[in-house]
Amino acid sequence: MKNRVNLICLALLSLIISCSDDLDDNIIEQPIELIVSEDVSVYQSDGFYNGYTLIAPVNSTNSYLINMEGFVVKKWESEHRTISATLNEQGELIRSYEVINPVFSFGGRTGGIEKFDFEGNLIWNWEYSSPQYTLHHDIHALPNGNFLASVWDLKDANEAIENGRDINLLTDDAVWGERIIEVKPIGTNDAEIVWQWELWDHIIQDYDATKQNFGVVSENPQKVDLNYTSGIANLSHVNSLFYIEEFDQIVFSSRRFDELMIIDHSTTIAEAKTSNGGTYGKGGDLLYRWGNPNAYKSALETDKLLFGQHDVTYIGNSPNQGGNFMCFNNSRSTTESSVDEIAIPMSTDGSYTLSPSIANEPSDYSWSYVSSDIYAPRVSGAKRLANGNTLITQGTEGTLHEIDASGTVVWKYTIPLEVNDVFKCYRFASDFPLFNGNVLPILGDGLIIEE
Repeated sequence: MKNRVNLICLALLSLIISCSDDLDDNIIEQPIELIVSEDVSVYQSDGFYNGYTLIAPVNSTNSYLINMEGFVVKKWESEHRTISATLNEQGELIRSYEVINPVFSFGGRTGGIEKFDFEGNLIWNWEYSSPQYTLHHDIHALPNGNFLASVWDLKDANEAIENGRDINLLTDDAVWGERIIEVKPIGTNDAEIVWQWELWDHIIQDYDATKQNFGVVSENPQKVDLNYTSGIANLSHVNSLFYIEEFDQIVFSSRRFDELMIIDHSTTIAEAKTSNGGTYGKGGDLLYRWGNPNAYKSALETDKLLFGQHDVTYIGNSPNQGGNFMCFNNSRSTTESSVDEIAIPMSTDGSYTLSPSIANEPSDYSWSYVSSDIYAPRVSGAKRLANGNTLITQGTEGTLHEIDASGTVVWKYTIPLEVNDVFKCYRFASDFPLFNGNVLPILGDGLIIEE
């Protein structure tokens, strides 16, 4: 009832503002109390980054845009639950959705992608799911209108063994390879894969000299050890993608390797299968990797610095920038998660030096926010905002924390659903091209309420 009254007050406020141009200049307007939703527990307007926040709860078929006061200004309704959703500058909502696939049953499977216009109309959808492959986890919008997506590919036991998989690690009798694809939407329900990279083309193993890909793992950090992870089929569990436009690179997060990995996107599809070509001359080999040097046998397990992380992003030379990459480090301890910046040594042209047989730099984080208040063993994310603040998604609790450079919480919002898990959220500034500085009106009852 209180929220309903609050909304009436907000409506009156909007009416007064809209009529303000007709008021006599000599009339002194009385201040009106700002109404904030009960779902916003911290609200420091002189500290937060003003804008609209995109929320897509994973157990909901809806996606929402909320204002800083915690009220819904836009709602997209779908027939499907989602994992990842993003909004492009044209106001199109791109969201993944789940397609039933008995072969790929691990958490994070999607299989379909759909696009809505800003008015909520479904304008395109595409399914990429079969007994041999499926989309999973993340999607990332590209400047050219295409988007990146991650794919699991089934490799049966025979293929895995022939490529050097330890037979003792084949408890699922299969390995899921990893593929990153660039998708170009066509029409209303079709697409073209215009670029792809496959991890299977860049593996190494030291288990069986009679099989393919045999070599010294520590001397080849540009390759991925086929036998590092344990016996489940889900070999690498890539859970986030980010495009580095400045250098035409992709950084992704591998939860099972506890690493961020960087590859060259400038290659052709053919070059991406090799160790030559592209801007950096490495083909599809890893340009850099960081977080767990034990994964390429160059340090101990105790030297690991990433722990089941999510949402790796490139933050470049942004405010409050102590490193050029950032991620949500889920299991920093058994009770704490962290948001960490990592100052990876990068040349001005975007090249890296990936040295063999050593733990590649840096040896520590350049900045961290560590807290039990953001602890989440799964999902979750972090986004650096233009004013230097950081928007943190505590995914398993459905809670968003915005902190300033000193670590002070300046905004906090909890999704008001009984099951409110969320993968990651985005903040779009009020001057985002789509909004053009306009104030979006509150939609309907203004609250996230689902039957």
